[in-house]
Amino acid sequence: MPEDDEVLVRLNATGLCMSDVHFMMNDWALPPMSYFGVRCAGHEGAGVVVKLGKGVSSFKVGDRVGIKPLKDVCHNCEQCWNGRENYCPGGNYTGLQSEGTYMQYLTSPAVYTSRIPDGVPDEVAGPIMCSASTMHRALIDSGLKPGNWVVFPGGGGGVGIQGVQLAKYVLQL
Repeated sequence: MPEDDEVLVRLNATGLCMSDVHFMMNDWALPPMSYFGVRCAGHEGAGVVVKLGKGVSSFKVGDRVGIKPLKDVCHNCEQCWNGRENYCPGGNYTGLQSEGTYMQYLTSPAVYTSRIPDGVPDEVAGPIMCSASTMHRALIDSGLKPGNWVVFPGGGGGVGIQGVQLAKYVLQL
């Protein structure tokens, strides 16, 4: 059941990111999923809101939504205060520190749940929650301006392709 500030989402699709593979194999220099009591990976899901927490007014039951890699942050550090939550040292990551999107139902803080526009299929929207948000943040942090060159090493993968598409749109290349 969702907490006061959360939504309960019935997931229809989720992407398989290499991060999930590393989390499950425990081959990165991070505590394993089991350290956090997590049994289900996944951090890029799309689905439908089926229940609202008491304090949620930004969504309604039936809204299409996406769940991203960053489940929540501390809301009380310099990074959070300056719109750079992805650098929060107290970040809680979906599929590593909290149950992931390989489940049928998952709760998500409303503030970190993304609305999916009509016309975007769930199987497209789910993976975008990770790849596009990763590239968007990188483009914003880079300070690139229209007309600048941008290079994406490994640009043939999902994240790189999103980077090319976002750079073309954001930077009007």
